Amino acid sequence: MQTLPVTAPAVDRLDVPRHIGFIADGNRRWAATHGTTVEQGFRQGAAVVHQVLEHCRALGVETASVFLMSDRNFGRSEAEVEILADVLADLLDIQVAAPTGPIRVLSQLSGNYAVPARLLAAIERAERVTAGRQGMTVCLGIGYDGRSDIRQAVEDAHRAGALDERWELRVEPYLSTAGLPDPDLIIRTSGERRLSGFLLYQAADATLHFDDRCWPDYDGQALGEALAAHTAQRRTFGL
Repeated sequence: MQTLPVTAPAVDRLDVPRHIGFIADGNRRWAATHGTTVEQGFRQGAAVVHQVLEHCRALGVETASVFLMSDRNFGRSEAEVEILADVLADLLDIQVAAPTGPIRVLSQLSGNYAVPARLLAAIERAERVTAGRQGMTVCLGIGYDGRSDIRQAVEDAHRAGALDERWELRVEPYLSTAGLPDPDLIIRTSGERRLSGFLLYQAADATLHFDDRCWPDYDGQALGEALAAHTAQRRTFGL
């Protein structure tokens, strides 16, 4: 995997979020623009995932989430799914070897899609090996769908009778991110202005930052720009 040059984000006078989410979009577009293969685009994107997570650790972020693959992405051609699964399995193995805290894979995969065995094994290994570690929690969205996350949480909460003092159903403990802070900042690359189902419930109060760079071109300078924009927001939470 090629190492990309990055510039560390400046942190002076920045409000460092507890939880940053990234929608890592534009890998295929980057590959097409640079006249290279889709696999190389994915691998360049994976290299940036590692580097951005290192920046987040250095900043003192508690949780960093990266949306890598939706459940519908498994409906792509078999050849592309195999390539992406190999890249993601390698990414997981490298993160296990990194000085990271727990790795949590956010996934709502159903029987509608065939998931390569190597990727399933890498997911199980990453969560098992890092479960007791201290440090920044890394959430990786692989086969994730926010609507399915909410639907499953509501069903589980209803079965558990999870009502608060006002008889309202509390679903937060049943979401895939249970026990983690909601994202303060969500960053999407490649110029698209939408969440694409990423952390729909959890993103209610998040600052949304959209960057025109494709994900393989994202770096610490871009992260610093997003943090500055987040700091400039006046979040009153309705009060």
